[in-house]
Amino acid sequence: MKARVEFSLTVLVGLVLFVSMISSMSAPASMQEENLPADDSFHQDQKAKMEKARRDEAFRKLKDGSDQLYKATGELKEMIEKSNEHTFSIPILRKIDEVEKILKDVKRRAKEGF
Repeated sequence: MKARVEFSLTVLVGLVLFVSMISSMSAPASMQEENLPADDSFHQDQKAKMEKARRDEAFRKLKDGSDQLYKATGELKEMIEKSNEHTFSIPILRKIDEVEKILKDVKRRAKEGF
């Protein structure tokens, strides 16, 4: 009879330990689930801020590129007006290449979007 009581107590203690172990394992998971919405909203806010910063930077670069393009085309126009039909100089060709390069960059940035 004494052996049976000891066995029953051992089984009972084992069950209590098992149940407490399972409940302690599930407690952190539920705590993590409670923290997830706050963390998730924090990450969403961070992503939104980063996206806004990226868009602002892309818009600034697009604006700077269009300003460069405007300036370069003005310089090209002046160079062409100073030349005549018999002189088409190397600097004009270089300026055309520069305008083309700036134009391609602005076009690429516009396609990428902001």
